[in-house]
Amino acid sequence: MKNLKKIISRTCLVIICFMFLSEAVSTAQVKKMTHKDMTEVSTAVLYGKCTNKRCEWNEKKSIIYTYVTIAPEEYIKGNLGSEAVITIPGGRVGDIIYEVSEMPAFTEGEEVVAFIWKNPRGKNLVTGGFQGKIKIEKDKKTGKRMVQVNTITEEVETLARVPGQVKKAEKMVLEDFVVKLKGYMKH
Repeated sequence: MKNLKKIISRTCLVIICFMFLSEAVSTAQVKKMTHKDMTEVSTAVLYGKCTNKRCEWNEKKSIIYTYVTIAPEEYIKGNLGSEAVITIPGGRVGDIIYEVSEMPAFTEGEEVVAFIWKNPRGKNLVTGGFQGKIKIEKDKKTGKRMVQVNTITEEVETLARVPGQVKKAEKMVLEDFVVKLKGYMKH
């Protein structure tokens, strides 16, 4: 009976530890950023078409990176030339998949708005993880290019979760979104 109590108490302790550890892991996420925040801290903001995607190991074979090439239609901020190559941690080489949470996924042929910052090593990275890539889609009724943006039902534009705020997705015409982003640079 005494051994059974020890086993049960150890099992409970292990379960409690896993609960706290899993909570700690899940809170290590990307900082929530507004479009204004991302525009201000980005080296470049552009929209265009993803023309190429390749995955490679780093020199030490410890990390896989995905290299995404975007042919910019327009730069909203900065200029990375006729092709912007963005480095994203994670990817697949052969049968090995290296996953990094909160990173955006790109598909060849898709049109996107991308917020990009240059790290000290000179690599172009997506600002704000998944938040820094917005897919452009054509509206079936109007034929206009649209982006899906997250809005909050309060006046302050923020993506932070605050009790009482309801986050909803809203579609916006691409040209209007570009004007909005350009407006952030005037302040």
